[in-house]
Order: sequence, then C-alpha cells, then structure tokens
Amino acid sequence: MQMSEPRDQDKRVSSLYYVGLQPELSNIEAAIDSDGVLSAVTDGYDVLSVPITNPHFRSGVSRISQSVSDPAIVPRISPPIYSDVNFAPNTTYAQHIFGMGATWIELDSPDPRIAAVSAQVLKHELSYASFCGLSYVIVPGPTRRNNVALYAESLNAALAAVPYINVIVHLAMAEIGVEEPSGPDVQAPVDSMSIWDIWNSIRTICDYSSRLSVGLQVPAKLPPQTVVSRWFAEPITVLFVSAKIFLANPKGYPVLSKAHQYLLFKYMKMKPYTILQDVREATQIRTSSKLPSKQDEKAYLIYMRHLHTILPAPTAVEKFGRGYQDYLQNPLQPLADNLESGTYEVFEKDPVKYAQYEKALFQALSDKGTSPNDQPVVVAVVGAGRGPLVACALRASEMAKVSIFVYAVEKNPNAYTYLLQRKELEWQSNVEVVFADMRCWNPTHKIDIMVSELLGSFGDNELSPECLDGAQRVLKSTGIMIPQSYSSHFIPAMSPKIFSSIKSQNKEDIMNTPYVVMLQAVDLLAMEIKQAWEFRHPCPYLGADTKSPALGPHRLHDGLQIDDSASNGHNNRHVKARFSVENRGIMHGFVGYFESVLYRDVELSTRPDTINKKSKDLVSWFPIWFPISTPLYVPDDSEIEISIWRKTDNRKVWYEWSVETFVLVPGRPPGSHDMDPMPSASSTRASGGMTKRIRLGCSKLHNLGGKYSSMSL
Repeated sequence: MQMSEPRDQDKRVSSLYYVGLQPELSNIEAAIDSDGVLSAVTDGYDVLSVPITNPHFRSGVSRISQSVSDPAIVPRISPPIYSDVNFAPNTTYAQHIFGMGATWIELDSPDPRIAAVSAQVLKHELSYASFCGLSYVIVPGPTRRNNVALYAESLNAALAAVPYINVIVHLAMAEIGVEEPSGPDVQAPVDSMSIWDIWNSIRTICDYSSRLSVGLQVPAKLPPQTVVSRWFAEPITVLFVSAKIFLANPKGYPVLSKAHQYLLFKYMKMKPYTILQDVREATQIRTSSKLPSKQDEKAYLIYMRHLHTILPAPTAVEKFGRGYQDYLQNPLQPLADNLESGTYEVFEKDPVKYAQYEKALFQALSDKGTSPNDQPVVVAVVGAGRGPLVACALRASEMAKVSIFVYAVEKNPNAYTYLLQRKELEWQSNVEVVFADMRCWNPTHKIDIMVSELLGSFGDNELSPECLDGAQRVLKSTGIMIPQSYSSHFIPAMSPKIFSSIKSQNKEDIMNTPYVVMLQAVDLLAMEIKQAWEFRHPCPYLGADTKSPALGPHRLHDGLQIDDSASNGHNNRHVKARFSVENRGIMHGFVGYFESVLYRDVELSTRPDTINKKSKDLVSWFPIWFPISTPLYVPDDSEIEISIWRKTDNRKVWYEWSVETFVLVPGRPPGSHDMDPMPSASSTRASGGMTKRIRLGCSKLHNLGGKYSSMSL
C-alpha cells in the first residue's frame, strides 16, 4: 500500500479519532515550544505527550534528598521553577498537550523516604499541569507488583489534592512473554491477567475515580483474546503504539499486522487517543538514514489515519444505539404510562421485528385458512400503539389470501386518536379501533388470533404475562396468541464504567434498579448464557373465562377502571443458576436478554450468541443490566451463583436478586461437611476429579419487596 496524504473525506472521518506523538527526549525542546506544538498539529497530530519536568528538576530533587542525612526525615521537595519545566501556560496549545509524569519516581518503593519524595514530585507535577490548563497527565504504572497499595494510595492522594486533572496510568497489556497461543496444543500463560490485576487494585483503592483511566501499551506480540476483551471493558483513554512494532509492506511503507489492525479496530470503538512512540528511531532504521525527512516520519501518522478510514462498518445495533453506549435508561412501563409518539416511532424503525411478526401472522393465517362459511378470521392487536402490527396483519392477510377483521385495542388516548386517523385514511372497514385496556375489553366476537408487542428487554419486564392473561379470556379455545412464548436469559458481567456511573449518583434506589443499557464497555465473565424462566401463551394455568390478575381498583384514565380479584401468583418465578468462570474478574452485575417464539419457527432473540441466527439485525431492545451494590472478585476457575425472583403482590411486579461466589480447590478432605454436594461444572477441568467448593462471598438481596423498583399493574 502506497502512503499518501489523507483525502478531504478521509480527513473528515479521521477527525472523529485522535492521533498523538510522543517525541524522543532528544527532540523535546524543539517539539514543545509554541511553534513546535503548532507545527505538529499542522502536520496532522492532535496531541503531543510531553514530560512536565526536565532533568534539571530531577537533579534538584536529588540534591535536596542527599542534603538530609537522617533517613527518618523526609525531605521537603519544592515545586518546580521555570528552569525545571518543559512548557509554560499557553492557551493556544494547552489543549494539544498531554503531560507526562516523571518516569524516575517510585511511588511503590519499599523505602518509605523514596516513596514519600516520589509522592511529592507527583503532586507538584499534577498541580503545575493543572495550572497550565492541561486536561490529562500520563503517569508510569507501578514498578513492583507487591506494593500496589502504596502506589494507589499516593495516586489517590494526588487526585484529591489536584481536583481538575485526569490521570492516565501507563500500563502494559500483559507481562512480557504473554502472547496468543500459536497452536491448539500451546497453552496460554497462567498469569496473563497479572497486569490487569494491578490495574484493578489501583482503581479499587482509588474508589473507581472518574478521573482515573488507563493508557495501554500495545505490544509487538498480542496477548490472548481473553486479555484483549478484558481491557476493552476498562476506561482506556490512550493507546500507546510504538513505531517499532510496525512491519514494512512490499513497497517499504510501515504497516501493522492484521492482528494489530483488528485490535485497534476493536478499541477504536471507544475512541481513545492513539499516541505514536519511537517514530524518529523507527524511521531511521526503516530508511537507513540518520537524518530522515519529515515526510518519512509522517508515514506512521498517515497509516494511522488510513486505518480510521477503513474501520469495519458498524452493525445495525451499533448504528441504532449510537450515543447511548453504556447509558442507563429506565425500562418503559407502557401499562402504567402513556407513551409519546416519538417513543413509538423509535421502535417502529426496526424492520426486522415487524418482518418477523408479519411472517408469524402469515403462518398463523395460513394455518387457520378461510372458514367454511367465509367468515373472516378475527385478529386482535392488543396494545396497538400507532398501528404497525395492524399493518403487518393486513399485509399478511393479502399474502395468505385469507380475509381478516382486525380489532386494534389501545388504552393510550393519544395513540387511539392516531389509530382512528389511520383507519379513516388507510384501513377503513377492515379494522375496528377500540379504546380500552385489553384486560377488561369485551369484544362482540371471540378472537382467532391475538397478537401483541409487549416484550421488554428481559422478556416479561413490561408485564406482558399480566396483560395477556387478562386478554386471554376473549380468545377462542382454538385461538392462537403471538408471541406463543418468551424466555429470560442472563449472564454475570463486568463493567467498571456502568458501576462507576451508578456509584457516582450515590443513591440507594439506583443500585436496586434494573436498567436498559446499550452495552459496550463490558466483559461477560461466564462461559455461557443461561435461561432463567419462560412464559407461554395462551397461559395453561388460566381457564377461558379467567379475569385479569390485577387486584383492587386501578384507574387507567377517566372512565376506565379495573376492579377484579384474580390472583397473579402463577406469574411468580424463581431461579438459581450456576456459572463457570475460567478467567478471574470483578462482577459488577449481570446482563439480561430474552428469546421469543412468535409462531412455530419464527423467533426473536437479543442473546448475542443466537441473535444472528434467529433475528439478525434486531435493534428494538437493548439488554437489561441488574447491578450489584458491592463488586465481587472472582478468581480463576471459580463459580458464580445468581438467584433471581419475579414477585407480585397483585398490585405491582418486581424483581429481587442476589449473588454468591465460590472458588474450586482440588480434592475433598474426608469427613468434610461444609461443601456443596452439587457437582460443579468445572470440577473436571480444575482437578480431573472431585473438588472442594469454598464460598468466597455474596451480595445482599437487592430490591427486597420491590422497595426501589417495580412495575405497576
């Protein structure tokens, strides 16, 4: 591939992503004066990463330290003066500078004096960077893995002392020598997560500070995919890419391997800064020149901008959810609330959902066929909204060559008005629009096919079971309900970003509320997604004339009231599922999905492992996130047990949930009575035989009695 300057269109794409340069130390003075910074920006770089202090400051710190002979006394380090720093305040280029903390300090030194001096230096540097108007400072990670707590404490103190600066901890992806196995018989290194462990300790001790993030060094040899996926869930602000890891293409231009390209493509979804390192040195080697031209050095920048223009196209879900990644949204309550037209319109933009519904209706109508006396098949669209399913039913009728009569039942008075308009302009005599709650509606004719779109992100979380139970009494004994069934599915997950977002609001109800989330910065911890429960329609527990499960008066709007004494106990559910965890991590909550059988082989799914097979490009539903108030650490080869309850008091429905974690240890001592007799899924993998299962911890029971979150009947 021949390198050339980016075209205008490419520049527009590249403007969404940021590329920086870390100049060689020998070139710092020329790079960081006003002209140098502006020259770098003109050349196409967005930022320069520059050391805050210079060797003169280090010499001064060394002199002060040596002047205090008593090892018990910590020298007082003065803030840097003009001759100690590499740049001065300048609003013109402050936005283009990332400060770099001194690499020679040792916050984690076992020598208390060295650690204390290092902590002073860090505070001085952060303070000066903040004074100069910088937003980010990059600090080197710990030098020792056995003193991370001291490092994190010093970092936390510095963050508290300088409240307007963001700190980026520069870390390797994995230890040197940890790389992707080269064949099926090659085992990944045992401790591939050791660097992530260090980062996890730092951010935990710093209490998930929103001003603390990661600067990840991209290695020449990539670690296993489990490590790549784990870091993807972390707050990565910078990717450091050394020019030394580039390869030369047949024409001699620098390129990255396919594996490195795929890694960058994945991480670019988070839009981090990419900072190029060692550009001059790599260019000298590549061109065999001691004084390579600026154009030669720009080849690496041009290539990075080229990568931005060839990013894989976003999926349908990514396009639909753009701007909502990891953003918490309360689930809809269409039974209790009347939705706005704009909300209906958003969901009507999903062509896959309505294509599947239309296919299901076509099959159901084909099975019903034309009655012997040429009476139309009676179809009820319950919860008709703005009428998309009514239109689906009419199109399916034409395709199946089966005449139908449609009831469009809707309780939202504003949507009802809109339906009347569509009837007059589009549907006319084939459709009767009914203003009613489906649970107390009494049609003139019994229903042959009842269709609804009441599914939520967890299947039943928008009260589809309760709504359809109330409407089932008007269905013929041979009637069909679409959907025929739906099931809830879940898996434990790690998402520091979501946990930090919830934690920052410091409200008890938020930690006890399920949220709809377009997940991005998340790592699924378990090896498989599991089913929680299922609902079927028509409900086998209800007779033909069973009333609605809502108890007591429930006013929906003027003149429309439900007052009925049926019980909703048959819609309670409880499940306890065990998940095997191969690689250690932190559990912040669990993700919920659903699958639905609309009719026969026509299905919907939001599960990431089945959505492409059952309903590719379905976008109407984001997953649901069940948070836990305290993160739980799970080691390698451990297990997580999640218990979920769906409960009702006949006035509302709510979920309760709790989590337990276990570690698996080979062997089973004689006479031991404190072990779970249930066989573990990973017993064989852990020891080739029986394992001892030791409880590590558990969460509280969340949302007890629906105190914080519930769905009103």
